[in-house]
Amino acid sequence: MDMSKYKSMFLTEAREHLGIMNQVVLALEKDPGDKGNIDSLFRSAHSIKGMAASMGYNDIAELSHKMEDMMDKFRKGEMSITPEATDILLEGADALGQLVDAVEQDRTSDVDIARTIERIKGYGVQKSEVGANLVFARQTEAITRIAPTDNHPTASGFNISIEISQDSPAPSVRAVLILRKLKELGEVVSTNPSEVDLKGRKLSGPLSVKLVSDAPQAKIEEVVRGMGEVSSLKVEPMKDEVHAPDFRTPITAPQKESVKGEAGEAKESRPEIPSIGPLQQTVKVNTVLLDYFVNAIGELIINKSRLHDISRGIPSKELRDGLNHLDRLVRDLQNQVMNVRMMPMESLMERFPRIVRDLSRKEGKEVTLDLEGQDIELDRSIIEGLGNPLIHIIRNAVDHGIELPDERRAAGKPLPAKILIKASREKDQVYIEISDDGKGMDPERLKEAAINKGLITPEQAEGMSKKEALLITCIPGFSMAKVVSDISGRGVGMDAVKSAIEPIGGSIDIDSKLGAGTRITLKLPLTVAIIQSLLVEASQEIYAIPISRVLKTMEVDRDTVKTSQKQSLIDFDGFLIPLLSLRKIFRLPPLTGQAKFISVVVTEVKGKIVGLVVDRLVGQQETFIRPLGRPLNKIAGLSGTTVLGNGRTIFLLDVGNIV
Repeated sequence: MDMSKYKSMFLTEAREHLGIMNQVVLALEKDPGDKGNIDSLFRSAHSIKGMAASMGYNDIAELSHKMEDMMDKFRKGEMSITPEATDILLEGADALGQLVDAVEQDRTSDVDIARTIERIKGYGVQKSEVGANLVFARQTEAITRIAPTDNHPTASGFNISIEISQDSPAPSVRAVLILRKLKELGEVVSTNPSEVDLKGRKLSGPLSVKLVSDAPQAKIEEVVRGMGEVSSLKVEPMKDEVHAPDFRTPITAPQKESVKGEAGEAKESRPEIPSIGPLQQTVKVNTVLLDYFVNAIGELIINKSRLHDISRGIPSKELRDGLNHLDRLVRDLQNQVMNVRMMPMESLMERFPRIVRDLSRKEGKEVTLDLEGQDIELDRSIIEGLGNPLIHIIRNAVDHGIELPDERRAAGKPLPAKILIKASREKDQVYIEISDDGKGMDPERLKEAAINKGLITPEQAEGMSKKEALLITCIPGFSMAKVVSDISGRGVGMDAVKSAIEPIGGSIDIDSKLGAGTRITLKLPLTVAIIQSLLVEASQEIYAIPISRVLKTMEVDRDTVKTSQKQSLIDFDGFLIPLLSLRKIFRLPPLTGQAKFISVVVTEVKGKIVGLVVDRLVGQQETFIRPLGRPLNKIAGLSGTTVLGNGRTIFLLDVGNIV
């Protein structure tokens, strides 16, 4: 049987559950008694076990099964959650993550799950209530009627009959996946065939499920049919079944609440029935398909621009009206497609609490992490590229920024130390701030270290502002670490951050105060696929500059240009900024003759405000960006290509790294 079509689904679902497990374990570390989190942890392990067993990933199934057993004892109160328990659970989650990576890469994993399984088996602080819980478990198993669960106190019981399509390549796998979705809605009381049989690939008839859920019937039907390969579905409430008592609490007679009516008689109060809003219908879409849609929109934009160019020579009102209508349609379609590509920062931030926890423990430091703006959305391609840069910054904060507990006490600073990651949006820009309340950075020490490493000259250091000195940390090869470790010290951290964000039109700013901490701000565009660009000309070549990188455009009188040490300078808002010629940067033929005025694009290059001299400012245009392939992607100052309406291909400038 070909199981390859389910592999992608398994990987997606498994990683979602592993992310949940990491978050929940960290939450339980702070509040071990949170039953909701314990139940969530159990469900995630149970789901991974079921999916892995169905796919034949035996190591994943075995390890997740042992973790599930451990979590079940937490649920029943047979074992308590201690720091040792959270360490074991995180070790198990890490091992599962490595096993899942091996599945994705079609290789045999070298993860030794035996050690983790032995730690799970060896753990157990037994509580006095074990006997009572075992009695409860036996009593519960003997009850055939459906009871509401702790997570669903207002739940109802449903009898569900599902027939998998005959043309399904793996009916049992599909059944297991459907069960996994149903468990997200409530508690699956029983199944026929059993889950054991399903995992053994046995399904010759319909799948019968008894479900306790507070979800409406329509929602249950929607979820099941949304899984696909379902030929028949019947969902019926259990009208003839009553709620069983919960043996974990004393049984008392129900008390009727009453209120006085206008005449003074007692009236039985009726619970208010909450209204159910419209159901949202969602489906998972392969990212390859999303990329196709974005590319198609890009082609539409290019052809729209071409039609506008052609129409300029045709005096037709009908043609202009049609093109204006086309503009609106393409813009609306573009917005909707780009919205689909947007992902919340939460998908990126959820991994950082675990990283901070592990790093702080390793360094012997006390650190807490606060997250803000997790609902801020960015283009998927930007989100995917931010992971490593932010991890570099977090590592630096924990290793270099945060002091040891004794140092903080001596300085009168509170424990634990704090790191804050905050995302915010301003128009079409997203700002990500990473701040800590550590020791801060000394600009003079940074300059001294850079001079000693030969990265800058004493003359360059003398003329540096505080901001420029702090950006020394972004120079390749720079490091303040005395010892190279697996956390930091190799001089690639902040350089990697800068190299990752500048090609997509982002920028980095660093502010630090000795003894108070450091704040690093990343400024990023919402998307990099379709952007507004400024078109400029140099030696009859057209280039595009992202509007987000343009501070100002100017027409400067050549007579006002000043010269200092062979460097041309112009006045910009009361400051002298250097001029860079686009012709000279790309070694284009020199301009014949000298016009009285020169065209200047004010932008930021390597942390400095500069004026980029061009031959002509062509105008502003919406552009669809394509990435560069080899060997063009190795050329400094270029980040992509786009096509104009006349079919001409031009380069998009990476102005931040143009020199």
